[in-house]
Amino acid sequence: MKRSGSPPPFPNAKARLRVAAQSPATPPREHFLTIWTSGARFRVRDESGRHVSAILADVEAARGLGATPRTLEETMDRWTPLSRLPAGNTDLFGDLATAQGLVVRTGQEPWPAAADRLAAAARQILAGESTLSGPGTLRECVRLGRPATEIRGYVEGSDQGAPYRNEVTRVVSPPYLLYSDVRDARAAGHYFTREILSLEEGAVSDSDLAPPPRTP
Repeated sequence: MKRSGSPPPFPNAKARLRVAAQSPATPPREHFLTIWTSGARFRVRDESGRHVSAILADVEAARGLGATPRTLEETMDRWTPLSRLPAGNTDLFGDLATAQGLVVRTGQEPWPAAADRLAAAARQILAGESTLSGPGTLRECVRLGRPATEIRGYVEGSDQGAPYRNEVTRVVSPPYLLYSDVRDARAAGHYFTREILSLEEGAVSDSDLAPPPRTP
């Protein structure tokens, strides 16, 4: 029985996701992820091999513009070419029914993590509840062969005391967020885009979601 207030189960789906972003004074960046979900279980593969903290920082950023560098050191890190990152993938495994998660990064020993924290990376392919302050236009469209709705609007708020306004475009085909583009209305070139490139429903098996066996 599902507990009251618990999030709904994931659909059985495999999605390939492209993330593109740019922050002020930093170069554009692009990452590709594959996400497998089914029921209470999920797996996220970041093909850039980023650390789990970097993956989650993009998802959890309060303004919806991905992780924005706050220090000179973080800004300089953004200028490090992807070719200098460790080769390989980062995989996040989780089971919300047991609350157990695992981070598996190429060349490192796997380490445990809370499944509900890691799940944020898997949920970015889901539409969830809209946070738009003022949806302006809606139109029906087709994306990835699915009937969908394009929604354009904005989000206004305050970040560390400074007001901001984001222009937002979302393409939703429930339960999926097929496309999301967030742009800072006051800073040209500050944006965060997520786009599902391919989507396969009913294609996820237990073997896709099973973490690798631990070595003795």
